[in-house]
Parts: sequence; C-alpha cells; structure tokens
Amino acid sequence: MRADNLNVILNNMSRNPTDWKINKFHAQHKSGVRIWIGNGLYSYHIEKPEYQELGLIERFKLHKQIKLLTRNKNNFHFPI
Repeated sequence: MRADNLNVILNNMSRNPTDWKINKFHAQHKSGVRIWIGNGLYSYHIEKPEYQELGLIERFKLHKQIKLLTRNKNNFHFPI
C-alpha cells in the first residue's frame, strides 16, 4: 500500500506541477497532502493526510521528482 501512495504522488507531481507548492521544508498539494523535505533526502516523509515513513528507494524517487518539479516551477513563465 505504501508504494501505491507514493506512485500516485509522483505521478501527480509530473502531470500537475502547478498543483504543488514547494518551500524550504515542505512540498504541499492543493488537496492537503504534505511532504516533509527539510533536512535533506534521508528525512523525507509524508506528514498529511497521515504520517508515513518512506524507504530509501522511495526517498530517492521522491527526491528526483521534487528536483524536476522545482526546476520546472523556476522555468515556468506566464505569457503576457
């Protein structure tokens, strides 16, 4: 079940990057899903809707997707 939850999150990050807000400590979806990303890769975990620890491979997958999401948000420009 844990891997299924993360796969849904990763898929949503890649398909709907504008639904996510990222700051120094959290990645938060507009639905209320919140992921702790502070303190680096080894402390990633899902805080909401319920606390969930992630395995090492899952953390690497999440880290890769958050890097892409951050890069895409920085390159996203609104047309004038």
